[in-house]
Amino acid sequence: MGLFYYGLKYTTATYAVNFLNLVPIVTFVFSVIFRLEKLGLSTRAGKIKISGAILCVSGAIIACLYKGKTFHLIHKTLQHHVQVKSSVVHMARGTIMLIGSCFSYSLWYVYIARLLKVFPFKYHTTMITCFLASIQSAVIGLCMDRSSAAGKLEWNLQLLTIIYSGSLASAATFCLISWAVVRRGPSYPPMFNPLTLIFVAVLEALILGAEITVGTLLGMVLIITGLYSLLGKTNEMTNMPKSSTEA
Repeated sequence: MGLFYYGLKYTTATYAVNFLNLVPIVTFVFSVIFRLEKLGLSTRAGKIKISGAILCVSGAIIACLYKGKTFHLIHKTLQHHVQVKSSVVHMARGTIMLIGSCFSYSLWYVYIARLLKVFPFKYHTTMITCFLASIQSAVIGLCMDRSSAAGKLEWNLQLLTIIYSGSLASAATFCLISWAVVRRGPSYPPMFNPLTLIFVAVLEALILGAEITVGTLLGMVLIITGLYSLLGKTNEMTNMPKSSTEA
């Protein structure tokens, strides 16, 4: 998460969210490698599941690379007042950090799936995860910015963001994800990541006055289509006998 935030700082919200869309695929690959999931290529459900995953990734790539015609969701006169100055300064550095965040997220899903089998205490696991993450974030923060002003907290939007990120985006999210991993496996929770692109693109256009492109809309359609295929066929494969899902 620390790598994602720094990648977000050096890029844009919509660009950064695209890398979250790669997490389901990378997680699925790791799950197959570590034998936590089965491809099920010999079944129709397995093939559609793979196709749905490809659609999700294709939609994310199209939304990221293809622009096309642009338009705004708010009036241009309002856009002048709500648009925020971009903080994009190092796209290459931000991209590297986002890639690292993607792999870290994927490995965490696989790790938590195995951990909860031998240590089935979700709340304790979440507490330990947040504690270790705090130490890691402190180390990364000191490496990235050693100025005294970086660690100074004030009653402003930055403090509110920190509280929100710690309580909801980290603790509550990890607890819910752990519950979902126990019920459906490590590949199921990250399937919903592509929806983040849709929410971020729309909110960024409404709040920050960012433009919406045809590529973004096309990517949204592919993501939603692929997500429904993934969810539907995952349910089918979950209810199948083990002998029919082996590949």
